[in-house]
Amino acid sequence: MRVPPRAVRRLVIDPVFVPAAVAGTALGAAVAVLGLIGAPLDRRLRLSRIAALAATYLAVEAVVIIAGFGLWLVRPLLRMRWERAHLALLRGMLGLVMAAARRLMSFRLTVHEPPPGVPGCVGRPVLVASRHAGVGDSFVLVDLVLNRYQRIPRVVLLASLQLDPAIDILLGRLGACFLRTDGADATAVARVNELAARLTDRDALVIFPEGANFTARRRQRVITGLRRRGQRAHARIAEDLTHVLPPRPAGVLAALDAGTVTGTVVVAHTGLDSLVTPGLVWQALPLREPMEVRWWWIPAGELPAVGTERTDWLTMQWAVVDAWIDAHRPAGPVSPAGPQPSQA
Repeated sequence: MRVPPRAVRRLVIDPVFVPAAVAGTALGAAVAVLGLIGAPLDRRLRLSRIAALAATYLAVEAVVIIAGFGLWLVRPLLRMRWERAHLALLRGMLGLVMAAARRLMSFRLTVHEPPPGVPGCVGRPVLVASRHAGVGDSFVLVDLVLNRYQRIPRVVLLASLQLDPAIDILLGRLGACFLRTDGADATAVARVNELAARLTDRDALVIFPEGANFTARRRQRVITGLRRRGQRAHARIAEDLTHVLPPRPAGVLAALDAGTVTGTVVVAHTGLDSLVTPGLVWQALPLREPMEVRWWWIPAGELPAVGTERTDWLTMQWAVVDAWIDAHRPAGPVSPAGPQPSQA
């Protein structure tokens, strides 16, 4: 999908989006109230939950667009505080969205960190390579990077996400790298390398090596495509990975080749990965299982040399991620939270 130029997004799409978002917020609030009236038919209040969350997100979008325009007007006065102001705005946006998800969807998060005493990455630029699966996982990851670990997220993400004004404004002004995945962007690798080369000690370069949200259907398409192109060895690797897509190494290798990151954080997660269609989301609400996140820290000194060895290393890390997901995901399909038995 071709994204309109920045001037069109700022001068046309954003001004039109604000009243549309306000109207959507009002509509979502009204639907949420109607859902409460229909509680006898839907005791889990799924319609109200979804409508209220959508209304919250649209309201946040409108605020970000207006605030972003205001910051642009006073940019000459902000100078060094320009980035700090956008970080505060991003932190507020994520805080509201995550709070709404906890309140409305019963979203819970469990983070499994390396044991105490493992050499960390404090005060040094890092690369964060995460699996990508389920609804909202990228929001959770950026929130963790920014609010839990106090890092500035420099994100590599799909160019089509620039159609979301809040993402476009906030992450774009914080140095995000928006890439097309259809092979039409010949500068993609160079731009990731340039982004990594600019990292400071407060930064984390966040990348999703799979290039797309995991689904079983997309996994099968990848395997079929590899076999059609005669890449049988890669197809066998993809078949062995049952919960993730085979990683695309170009972006990770470009970031590592910049020589600025002092280590890589590999992130696995499960809990949201089965929510891949609106119907599955509807059935799962309110969420019963928490989202579990596990990450590993690999110092730069433990990375193999450049070239094929690093590609093999990344594939091995994704095999570890796949195995961890297999051991920690819910045993059966996502089950909605029903009435709980009373305690004696």
